[in-house]
Amino acid sequence: MSCIVRIFLVALLALVLAGCGVRSAYNNLDWLMMRWINNQLSLTSEQELAVRTALDEKLEWHCSTQLPLYVDFLRALERDVAAEAIDVETLGGHGERVAEFGRELALRARPDIIEFLAGLNDGQIDDLRESYSERNEEIISESIEVSDAERQANQVRGMERGMRRFAGRPSAVQRERLEQWASELKPTAELSLEQRKAWQQEFFDALAMRADNGAFEPRMTALLEPGSTWSDEFRQRMEYNRERTLEAIADINALATPRQANRLRSRLDSLASDFERLTCNN
Repeated sequence: MSCIVRIFLVALLALVLAGCGVRSAYNNLDWLMMRWINNQLSLTSEQELAVRTALDEKLEWHCSTQLPLYVDFLRALERDVAAEAIDVETLGGHGERVAEFGRELALRARPDIIEFLAGLNDGQIDDLRESYSERNEEIISESIEVSDAERQANQVRGMERGMRRFAGRPSAVQRERLEQWASELKPTAELSLEQRKAWQQEFFDALAMRADNGAFEPRMTALLEPGSTWSDEFRQRMEYNRERTLEAIADINALATPRQANRLRSRLDSLASDFERLTCNN
């Protein structure tokens, strides 16, 4: 449940990358999130009602206040693409804007998340612990027990999928740049798992004191702050990889054909129009 904001953002990003049906899928975000929560632990009828009520309120707030901001963001990005103004600095600014959206959502959802967590029983916490453990094992098999070559190939494929959906098939020179990018990235999987496990330990330690609201709320508030348990080494690697990624995206955009550039602008325009129609003010 502590990952609900992340799940919301991942679901929203999946809609953006899906390429079709954005409006229909957005209207089912509450169902998607309830399904995820129910996969983590079994809710009582009272808890399910409380979660659905909180989700309804957050989605109403989101579609009325946040979606107009997403429209502005997409229009600004579209203008930068049209003006051929996509460089590392510009991309960094757009990335920070997206991070702001996430921080605002996290801040809005935090009180409800903490209230929900305070009401969990011991059995539900055991369910969460088991769910987290299973996911840790999946991460090991998917991201750690793979060779460097496999890791790099997976990273290239992931970037290629995004590029195909927004701009079309990458050219040979663009794919070469993607392969260079993947080879430059510093491995983070093992450190990421360490940070994840450290956070989980503190999370379950905090849940053990959930009956003491004076101690539980501030401790959980701190834990729900992104990167709260990151080590300096992990933070440095993440920043390094972010810079290499921004450079690669800027280079790939500079290598774009007119057809790719036109498709990207059309895709951004279509997404902005979809989100505009989804706003609750319409």
